[in-house]
Amino acid sequence: MSASEFFRRLAAILFGIVLFLGGILKLMDPVGSQLVIESYLNWTHLGFLRGISMPIAFFFNLLECFVGAALIAGAWTSWIRWVSLGLMSFFTMLTLLMLIFNPSMDCGCFGEIVHLTHLQSFLKNVVLLLLWVVAFVPTNRVRRQHVRRPILVALTMAILVAFATWNFRHLPMLDLTDLRAGTELEEGSVSLLGADGEYHDELALEGGVMLISVYEPAALTRRDRERIARTMLLAHDYGLMPIVAAAMPAKPEDALEGAFIADRKTLKSLNRSNGGATYIADGQVVRKWSAGHIRRSSLERTLAADTTDVIGGGYFRGRMAVGAMSLALIILLLI
Repeated sequence: MSASEFFRRLAAILFGIVLFLGGILKLMDPVGSQLVIESYLNWTHLGFLRGISMPIAFFFNLLECFVGAALIAGAWTSWIRWVSLGLMSFFTMLTLLMLIFNPSMDCGCFGEIVHLTHLQSFLKNVVLLLLWVVAFVPTNRVRRQHVRRPILVALTMAILVAFATWNFRHLPMLDLTDLRAGTELEEGSVSLLGADGEYHDELALEGGVMLISVYEPAALTRRDRERIARTMLLAHDYGLMPIVAAAMPAKPEDALEGAFIADRKTLKSLNRSNGGATYIADGQVVRKWSAGHIRRSSLERTLAADTTDVIGGGYFRGRMAVGAMSLALIILLLI
């Protein structure tokens, strides 16, 4: 391999790694990606598409991972270069418009792990386009592809689909929201509006609390409501104050009896699972469970352990799992 071919290949790999990791970080948090897509749709006056914001988020995140994986592996170079150019051109124009009009939203380029300004998002995309130029101009030079490379990309994508599905059905492996475990809540962090028309934010800050967050009341099934009732009884058995906080329902029949009204986005930050439970000790977020996945044994272990160990252990395991998977997949694609 000549020096020019080496640098072209290196540019393609670096370009692919940025896309690949950005896609993984968003697949790790499907609900967060949905919120970002909703922000884009509202900003572009396409709010009527909010009902399909989750499929849109999945499509773009998987596409980003696929293009990144193909670039890293050097698969389908003859046409993946044009797909990557189209994708980056779209992202660059979008961030340029955001730079010009300055909407109060985040680009969501790397999920919750890194928040970029509009200028930083635009410059990041310009740098990636320059890497594309180094990698693929002149475009008539196509690197020969080994037969195993498409297989490696297909295997990687199968793993990532399973990864995304797991995170969607449970909670993100690594919680990076503003209300992640370890966060010290202040009054107003989670506003609780009672049936009496008064706010009772202090309830989430006193003693041991099991807060069940429902950001989409209309999506709850009868089974979901039964699970919430069981979680409340379980929390009561262990001396915790059970609180149900729900977003304002669109229809009165979707309302949860005895629930406090809270902000939808705040509830999604507190717990990505609709109907998920969050254990709060003296105003500090300690642990979260997805809807229907809290068990008596799990709660017992959490309450018996040191709070710092529970918080640190969960973060460390999540960081190691996501980091190890990402590194292993990149190495697999480079083989």
